[in-house]
Amino acid sequence: MELGLNDRRALVLGSTSGLGQATAASLAAEGVRVVAHGRDIDRARIAAGPISGLSVHGDLSIPGAAATLVAEAATLLGGLDILVVNTGGGRPGSLLAGGTDDDDRAYQSMLRPALEAARAAAPLLQSSDHGRLLFLTARSVIEATTELARSSVFRSGVAAAARSLALELAPNVLVNVIVTGQFETGALHRFEAARAQAEGRTPDEVRADHLAQSPLGRLGRAEELADVVTFLCSSRASFVNGTTIRIDGGAFRGF
Repeated sequence: MELGLNDRRALVLGSTSGLGQATAASLAAEGVRVVAHGRDIDRARIAAGPISGLSVHGDLSIPGAAATLVAEAATLLGGLDILVVNTGGGRPGSLLAGGTDDDDRAYQSMLRPALEAARAAAPLLQSSDHGRLLFLTARSVIEATTELARSSVFRSGVAAAARSLALELAPNVLVNVIVTGQFETGALHRFEAARAQAEGRTPDEVRADHLAQSPLGRLGRAEELADVVTFLCSSRASFVNGTTIRIDGGAFRGF
């Protein structure tokens, strides 16, 4: 299937590892000129090597960084057609655990940079004839959890913002949200280790819980999510807008 992505210009935030890295690679395989991003300059350059050689670096939790990264990527590419917003996640814990400092860190990590990046990219995407804005979120957007309570709060804010942007930026830009399930990534390993320590269990026991939740009996591969994101960025998904799409192997049990 021809996806109509050749020579499109994209910035994938958080693309030095995991789901972001797989997304950048999948887009590049379809002919997209992709700028990789990471907090560390060396890791960003390494991630960019196999795809385009183009990279930007900066900490998204710092106010102003997201807007700067969008501007730098647009300069490298001569414009921007696609932005994939992939920010840091929340720390494990309930809302009653911790305090306002934890709330602030979660906001600075998840919601504020997503809003900032979207605002900075909006005029660039609107001037494109192929504007696409994708937000990678988490299962906490659609299912409450005490394990990642702040993620539920602030990633849900990202999804709500995306729904508004889908109306504001139409018809020139298509905006969609990806709800990610459990994927075999470093981020999941870190979460399992933190949860295991907090609960006095082993990471293997936590992993067994995750596998038990999946009707497919396995975790996802990062490439499986990246392929769906790439399709949504393509000309074949020209009537998909304002949608929240789950990629979780059927783990969510609601309708």
